[in-house]
Amino acid sequence: MSAKGMHAARTARQAPASPADARQEARSRRIVLGSLAAFALIVLVMNGFLITMAAKTWTGLAVEGAYERGLNYNQTLEQARAQAALGWQMETSFSSSAPSEGRLDVTLRDGAGRPISGAELEVVLVRPTQAGSDFRAYLNGVGSGTYQAELTFPAAGVWDAYLAVRAGKDSYQWRERLLVR
Repeated sequence: MSAKGMHAARTARQAPASPADARQEARSRRIVLGSLAAFALIVLVMNGFLITMAAKTWTGLAVEGAYERGLNYNQTLEQARAQAALGWQMETSFSSSAPSEGRLDVTLRDGAGRPISGAELEVVLVRPTQAGSDFRAYLNGVGSGTYQAELTFPAAGVWDAYLAVRAGKDSYQWRERLLVR
């Protein structure tokens, strides 16, 4: 078939048979183009919404004072070595007494397994999923190296308890995850 014949065959196939077919074909093209434009618009709107929400809710910091913590890293390592050398053992338990309330019990023993009494224990409770709910409490000694605190939480859920112990010139830190019902 010659080039002239191929062009005529192609033109014949593309031409609609009637005006109704031409309208149907134009309508089909508009539906496809409109659907594609609507899809692109939905994607753009959703991306804009997600970017806006991310920018409004993310502080940009994974840890507060990250630069200062980095500068003090050698001091942090030395404190960890000193804490390991103490050989202290800490056992914690939390029991709920009512919704969002409970008692934190901490038992503290030295390297030989003897109870450590007369220490000062402080706990900072941090909600890992929600900023602004953190609070601090002090535990009271009840004897035999056991310390307790009655706690009332602003909300039920998972909380991180950061315990700090001071006994004389020694200090000890511990982190425990609590489930408050």
